[in-house]
Amino acid sequence: MRRARSAGAEHFDGLSLAQVALLEPLATETDIPVGRLASSADVSVPTATRMLQQLETKGIVVRRRSFEDERRVLVSLTGEGAERLTLLRSRLRERQTRAYQAFTPTERALLVSLLQRLTELVCDSDTGSD
Repeated sequence: MRRARSAGAEHFDGLSLAQVALLEPLATETDIPVGRLASSADVSVPTATRMLQQLETKGIVVRRRSFEDERRVLVSLTGEGAERLTLLRSRLRERQTRAYQAFTPTERALLVSLLQRLTELVCDSDTGSD
């Protein structure tokens, strides 16, 4: 998985899948607090902050202090960042579609069923129940 993620980063214009996941909510909303972005990408706030610093250096996001609460940092995509994210999402969707089409209809049904079951098991283990 790690090797596939690293290889896939080349297809994402130098962005990692984790960075793309962090940016995902910004495709439909602006001025999102760092904590909410971190939560949606399932990373810690310090990790999200480091990632956002890198993304800001690349001109993909802008960060600013909230006017209501200076402790909060709000994040938005730049124009270039929005264009890049749209392109990256499109490429990722195409890649996923090609991969999905490699399966027969029977395999697809089984794949969906197994992935749903895996999701249930992972979610159950996150809550501590067995």
